[in-house]
Parts: sequence; C-alpha cells; structure tokens
Amino acid sequence: MIQNWYEIWVDESTEIPYVLFVCPNATDTNEILIIDPKENKIENMPNYEMAKQWLCEDEYTLVNGRMTIDD
Repeated sequence: MIQNWYEIWVDESTEIPYVLFVCPNATDTNEILIIDPKENKIENMPNYEMAKQWLCEDEYTLVNGRMTIDD
C-alpha cells in the first residue's frame, strides 16, 4: 500500500529558510525519506519517529502539518 502524504520542514534560523521534504519510501512503507532539494540529497530513516527526532534535533519545524497527494 502506497502512502500518499508529504510534509515540509524548515529551518528558519537563516535569512532564507532552509526547506526539507519528508515522505514515506515508496518501496518500504515503514521507512521515511528526508529530501534536501538544495543539496540533491536523500536521507533514509527506518521510521517516522526517528525522522522527526532527527529534524527536531537540527531545529527544523513542521510547516502546516501533513499534506496528502490526491490520485
């Protein structure tokens, strides 16, 4: 089952906020991807709680909650 959601997280400590995208891994629904479009980099986390902890430790904040993708 593919989960159709994503989240936007930002670090507002810089003049221009730094944005990361969070979404489920399409090949493993337990894993979470953290996508950094600026660095063209993807971090793979084993679950959402670990991804959230990693983001919060680096002082990222969630923007507008979880959004869904309509088919």
